[in-house]
Amino acid sequence: MTRERLYLAMLAGWVALTLTLTSIPNPEFGPSFPGADKIAHFGFYGVAGFLFVLWRRESGTGAAVAVVWAALFAALLGAVDEFHQRWIPGRSMELFDWVADFAGGTAGSFCSAVAASMLPSLLSPKDPPSSRPAKD
Repeated sequence: MTRERLYLAMLAGWVALTLTLTSIPNPEFGPSFPGADKIAHFGFYGVAGFLFVLWRRESGTGAAVAVVWAALFAALLGAVDEFHQRWIPGRSMELFDWVADFAGGTAGSFCSAVAASMLPSLLSPKDPPSSRPAKD
């Protein structure tokens, strides 16, 4: 399995876990202090943004473009997730949950871009132009 596929599988698994957890009716788990749910939204979507950027960078996308796409992905996924919660008993659709989703996804994507520049082993090495075979 290539790293690109591995990062995509990790992202898909994380998104599936996130959507599964937000589909549980009448949740009674986790901390219950004010803002705890916003921290959870930020964290879950932060991981998604982080993995999204690793996946796109591994496929050859530049860091800035990958961060923008990750932020858009987090915004869209968060909107879909919030909308679907309208029909889950004990859940609600909230604008500030979506804001936390978007902010977390964006922050996670920036962290991923920085991590990949500081830890080059997160991405597969690219062949330098001089070592590539000449094309006819």
